[in-house]
Amino acid sequence: MATAPIDDPEYLKGEFYREKYRQAVLKAMADHDLDAIIYPTWNNPPRLIGDLTSPHGNNSGLMSPPTGFPALTVPMGFSHGKYPAGLQMLGRPFSEGTLIQYAYAYEQATLHRQPPAVTPSSSR
Repeated sequence: MATAPIDDPEYLKGEFYREKYRQAVLKAMADHDLDAIIYPTWNNPPRLIGDLTSPHGNNSGLMSPPTGFPALTVPMGFSHGKYPAGLQMLGRPFSEGTLIQYAYAYEQATLHRQPPAVTPSSSR
């Protein structure tokens, strides 16, 4: 008979460390009076289709998913002159309204968002 996840020692160990991580992030935010932690969404340019050997890195999965805290990404310009780059903002639990205000203010102040040079025509 299979063990229910709630009774699985590995699951419980993961939940224990996930909670320690959540508390550490909240403590760091409180200690430094932060409403948000801001970091690049990606730390390497995107790979070409089929390329499994070049460096890759997605920072957006390192904080929000394991903590469960809200996060959103805004355009922050372009890397290597052509690849859109994002800036992720991670907030405290239930701070979505604050994050939206920060994101809007950032986008309005920087005007980093640029529509694509070519967009498909609508078939409607």
